[in-house]
Amino acid sequence: MNRVIENRPRSLKIELQEVWRALPIAWMLARREWKAKYAHTAMGLVWAVVPLAAYVLIYTLFFSVLLKVETEIPYPLVALSGLVGWNYFKDIIYNAAPSIANEGQFLKRNFLPKLVIPLYKSMLGLVELGVSMLLLFLLLGIFRSPLSAKAFLLPLVVALNFLTGFTIAVWVCSLSGRRRDFFHLAASALNVAIWLTPVFYLPSLIPATFRPLLYINPMATIVGAYRWILLGTQAPPLWGWVSVIIFLGLLLAGLRVFFNRQHLLVDFA
Repeated sequence: MNRVIENRPRSLKIELQEVWRALPIAWMLARREWKAKYAHTAMGLVWAVVPLAAYVLIYTLFFSVLLKVETEIPYPLVALSGLVGWNYFKDIIYNAAPSIANEGQFLKRNFLPKLVIPLYKSMLGLVELGVSMLLLFLLLGIFRSPLSAKAFLLPLVVALNFLTGFTIAVWVCSLSGRRRDFFHLAASALNVAIWLTPVFYLPSLIPATFRPLLYINPMATIVGAYRWILLGTQAPPLWGWVSVIIFLGLLLAGLRVFFNRQHLLVDFA
């Protein structure tokens, strides 16, 4: 009797169920890497604060002191509230986009859903995100800017922040294989995208004619949502959420491509 083994792509639902069951493993791997990152340092998590505080100081000196950019809220709050979302988005891409290529040998030795690797790498920025939030809450106290009931929406915005970065990471993983060009392209694009995202400035700085173009970038909406919740600025326009919804659709498409190519990706790792 001849026995035929087929390797047909499974449905998206089955693949995601398998990843869901492996979530504890992803969390364990993330915790292991967090401990390794800060284990042999004298200052520990302080190193997550130092670069963030330096960015806020530099942006404040450059935009508020030298260029005298006027904002209705204290400029350090403008800069830090922009960096909170942007840095998490950037960390997801830097950590997760090359993860299959970097951890391919681990996957060959361990039977795991392949998506677990970019998933746990995307969790690594949560520590820095938490530290950024604590620093932002400290500044809110210093400038006597109270939180409103909208703060209960913060977990939703963090989730959208995660999904936006994870979308790009999944597509880069899916399209990478023998060649690693897509990761270098994504890393280079981030250097441009920060200027197209209101990280260290408010959207009101952009002329009204061009302001709708700003919200083609979903991170402009997410950064605006952070500020609306935490600082009480104007909420992002409704059309800005269209790009976020499109990105969520691209995530589903990227997951389908990833699951179809996952075995090939590991072979090239």
